[in-house]
Amino acid sequence: MSLSVDDKEIAMMIPHRADIPLVEYLPLVFLTGAEELLHPEPEHLAIHAGSSAILFSSETEDDGALCHFQEWDMDAMALKIAPFSMEKRREHQESLIFVLARPYILGFFADWKYEHQGVQYFHRPQRVLRRQARKSPRICIEGNIIIRRKREARMTSVIARLYDFSLSGASFYTDHVDFEKNEIFQVTFEIPRCGVCETMATTVRVEPLSHPVYGYLVGIRFALNEQQYKEAQKLFLPLE
Repeated sequence: MSLSVDDKEIAMMIPHRADIPLVEYLPLVFLTGAEELLHPEPEHLAIHAGSSAILFSSETEDDGALCHFQEWDMDAMALKIAPFSMEKRREHQESLIFVLARPYILGFFADWKYEHQGVQYFHRPQRVLRRQARKSPRICIEGNIIIRRKREARMTSVIARLYDFSLSGASFYTDHVDFEKNEIFQVTFEIPRCGVCETMATTVRVEPLSHPVYGYLVGIRFALNEQQYKEAQKLFLPLE
């Protein structure tokens, strides 16, 4: 079974978990402004048969299993794990689920109910986060990012660890506590197969973490120049 366009899209929308606890990972996937739905009826979620989903267990090393929505069986949500994800199958008593229900992406916790003929059934979620699906897919990039900031009339440099990247922004891990929303600075990092990228960036969010190494995840927005944008687009060509 090969990946469909929707399977590839949701896989690129969800950043690498990187051992982050589920209660922290859910808000990291949703930007400020996500809509909260409390006790939603199944029809209000607009999930259709075949919709792509990613299922995470509470085990910190679980990096997710691709699934497809089957149906609502009374109040139970039926998900079938894709064959190539079966080797990563884990206990999903308490699960975090993301679903691509166009034009939205949904994220919620759901308790496992039972399994029947290879299909996993989950209790209907009581709280769902929903936002417009990203226009720019994201990928995980291994490497450092150099942040140059003006502090007390002089330029200082901070080296942080890249988390993910899209054509409109990126995020990075850091131990520095003084990053603020809407702060503007210069960033330099390397994009695989595309070379070094140097651009101005604006902080859009700062999330505290209980990560074993880093204290914060900082999200930034930037505007690549025309040449940088063309080169970076090559990273996403396999999605087409």
